[in-house]
Parts: sequence; C-alpha cells; structure tokens
Amino acid sequence: MATVINPTALGKYAGAYLGRNTGPQQYAQVPHDGTAQQVIVNRNIPLNLPLYALWVRWQGRITIGTANFSAAWAESPQTLINQIQIQGTYKGNNLTPIKLSGATAFAWMRCFQARGNSSYINGTRQPEPSVPFAQALATIGNTGTYDLDIWYCIPTWPVISLSSRARTLAPYFWQGADWGNSMVVTLNLNDKTALGTPGGGTTVAFTAFGSGTGTPTVSLYTDYALLGVMKTGFRTAAVVRGENLVTGGMSALGQNVQLAQLQNQKTANVLIKSGVLATGTTSGVQCFASLSDTQLDLTQLLVNNQNVRPTPANLVAKEFIGLQFATVEPQGYLPFSFIDSQNPRSAYRADLPQVVGSGGLFQVVSSIITANANQAISYTQEMIFADVNDPDWADTQ
Repeated sequence: MATVINPTALGKYAGAYLGRNTGPQQYAQVPHDGTAQQVIVNRNIPLNLPLYALWVRWQGRITIGTANFSAAWAESPQTLINQIQIQGTYKGNNLTPIKLSGATAFAWMRCFQARGNSSYINGTRQPEPSVPFAQALATIGNTGTYDLDIWYCIPTWPVISLSSRARTLAPYFWQGADWGNSMVVTLNLNDKTALGTPGGGTTVAFTAFGSGTGTPTVSLYTDYALLGVMKTGFRTAAVVRGENLVTGGMSALGQNVQLAQLQNQKTANVLIKSGVLATGTTSGVQCFASLSDTQLDLTQLLVNNQNVRPTPANLVAKEFIGLQFATVEPQGYLPFSFIDSQNPRSAYRADLPQVVGSGGLFQVVSSIITANANQAISYTQEMIFADVNDPDWADTQ
C-alpha cells in the first residue's frame, strides 16, 4: 500500500530544516539634507519572496567646524534617524508592525543577541552598546570630519537564536499573500541637534559619504528567505513592535508607579528604556541625553496585580536576561522576555481571558528611585498577531 503524505505536515517538517537567505538587496534610497524631516519612502516594500529582515542604512559625512559640541547624546550618531515606522494591510486589517526610534531599533538586536548592529565612524566600527552606554565628543562632536555608516536591522520575527530552524521563524516572515503591496516605510530624520549640544558658533555640514559635496543617503535593503516549495506549509503570523515614550510622572521619586498599560495580546518581549531626555533639540527631535540602570528598580510585569515576572531588583533581572540571551544588556535597557525558551510559542498569552481575565489589566509597574525634571522612559511591547484558529496558538496552550 502506498504511503499517504499530508502536504501540510510535510511542509512543517521540511520547513524545520530547509531555508536560507538571499542577503540584503537594495530597493530604495532617499536623501537626507541634514534637516529634521519626515520622509515617506516612495516604493513599498516588495514581497515577491518571504521577507526575513529589512535593513536601513544611513551613510554620509558630517563636518563640524569652528567650535566643539559641548555635549554628546548617549546614543549618537544612530539618533540621526528619529523613528522608523512601517505600516501595511495584514490579512485585510491595518497594522503597524514596526514603530521604533532609530536608537532603539539599533540597540534591539544587541538586547537579544551577542552581536548587534554596526555603526562605523571614519572606518572604525564602534563598540557594541554596553555599560556605560555613552558617546564621547572625541568620537563624534569635536571639530573634524566624520564619515558615518550606520546600519539598522529590522527582523520580521521574534529575535531568538540565529541558529534556530527555519520552522521556528518562517511563520513570521512578511509574505505577499498576507501583506500584498501595502507596506509603507516612513522615516523621521533628525538634524544636528540629534548628536548633542552644539557649542557657540559651531557649524555642522551634512554631505555625501567621503565627499565635501552632495547629501547623505538612507538606503533600504530587503533580505528574503528562500524556503522553496515548502513556503506555504504553515500558518503565518505577524510580529508587532511599537515603542512609546512616557514623560508624565517620571520626574519625581515614587513607589509602585504605573509606567505603562500594555495591550492584551500574545507578548514575546517587553523592553523598558530609561534615562534623561535631551533638551535644546529641534522640535520633533527626541533623544536620550543619558541612559540609566539606576533610575528604576523593582520593575514588574503585573496582570490584575499579580506578578508574572518577579524582579527582586532591576540589576538582578538584567543580569539574568543577559545570560539567557548570551549578551550584555546596554545601559538603560531592561528587557523582559517570555521567549527565553528560544521558541516564540512560549509567548505570554495575555490575549486569553482565562489568563488575564475579561477586561484585565496588563501593566508595567516600577519604583522611581532618582529625580530629574527630564527623566523619561520608553516601552516597547513585542506582540504576535495570529489567526484565531491557528493550531499553533490554540487556547489550551
């Protein structure tokens, strides 16, 4: 008797072992003349193949003359991109899978991997974000010429081990069947005040990389996955990362302060970033002047006042998560992960009434242990949106 093979089961099985990437391919480029501006990329993300990651590259020359900057912001120069936002129509519904500041998008991979994104200044790769996480004027800020090449990788999947099988990651790749030709990239670009505080008489010129003329460019690259005939053998889902800045109530000491109310969705990771906001920047330019690991303590994730991620102290939690992901968590960044299992299916099921309760609250609560008028936090909730009848996300899990 001939063996009957279930195509869906075969697709899942083979997808666990098959798959490789095309590598980055440029699909769009926009100029940045050094002013604070919003740019809508004039070509939607092409999804002729499943998209593994989107790469954004800022490349140009900055020449500082007459006088040094008096201060450099902690995450300069990746702050030259204020925000990366990607919107589209996912299975008939409007969705914003990515809304991140450039600085957080740059640090994201470092928070969950040993190696993060790259920032080159005059041909020298800058150290990985670590502790302390601060920029020096001698690196960029004193009078001189700086050729910058800054890379931001935007993965479409929950970041787990890069050696994981394709089966674990493939459901989250962006595919044309789900998104069509709808995915629009909007970039908010910053001016010189995103680097730090210019000194009296400081001049700053933006020109093309390696040149005293022209303009810097922001290039976008697609990185596709080649899954062969097995690419349709599984249900697809979407990962959403949305960053929100919170300033209200952050300046004074306080205990059990609600930092954020999270969405009741399948949650892979929550990232809290804390520090002091830069002042004197151009309108719309938002940067952290400094980052701090000691601004908050006893940060908790609560569901209906029940602790779902106990934290005896923030530095204890940070050391633990750094070990789980084999990385050094940058100063000011505190991740809470539900997928340190290295599988997205262990995400916290805040979408289920039996877990959160009908109308239940999913919150980030912390103690603020330092005071400063310009203190702020940002929080990013990484969520998974799947079909209601997707067997991988059955209510019984």
